[in-house]
Amino acid sequence: KDKEILLKKLKSLNCEISEPLYQNDSIYVSDLESTESVEGSIWLRVRKENEKIELNLKKQSKKLEESKEIEFEVNSYEKANKFLETLGYKKWVEVNKTRLFTKYDKYNLCIDDVERLGSFIEIEILVNDNDEKDYIEELLNVAAYLDLKEEDIVKSHYDTMISLLDN
Repeated sequence: KDKEILLKKLKSLNCEISEPLYQNDSIYVSDLESTESVEGSIWLRVRKENEKIELNLKKQSKKLEESKEIEFEVNSYEKANKFLETLGYKKWVEVNKTRLFTKYDKYNLCIDDVERLGSFIEIEILVNDNDEKDYIEELLNVAAYLDLKEEDIVKSHYDTMISLLDN
């Protein structure tokens, strides 16, 4: 709710905040009528971050908060989009944001200003595929330590929220 207070808290914890990253994401799905986040759902993303371009695959796991991700760098935003369209994927939504990144302990923190949606923080922990531990309570503890309230948690994805604005 107050990004400046959060940034002050992070700086007091000796977190080094990145320079702003400008991210333009094009999100693709196989079927525009089936974009719900259910186990096995796949989204493809082409991201332009400042001058870097990545292709990303996200596959939804059993838990809404978890997904398997594969991403790698490509050299052309336009060709990556054309590649996905040629494979038959449909452009679903665009997400544009300014991101600040930092680490706190073993957690990645992304402070995002998302066009049309507002400000958010993502708290994530990267784990191996075979790790069965449930990290939700641990992540909620980090959020509480950062003075974030559980009732303010948004359990949706930026792309889903933007698509709801467009419908």
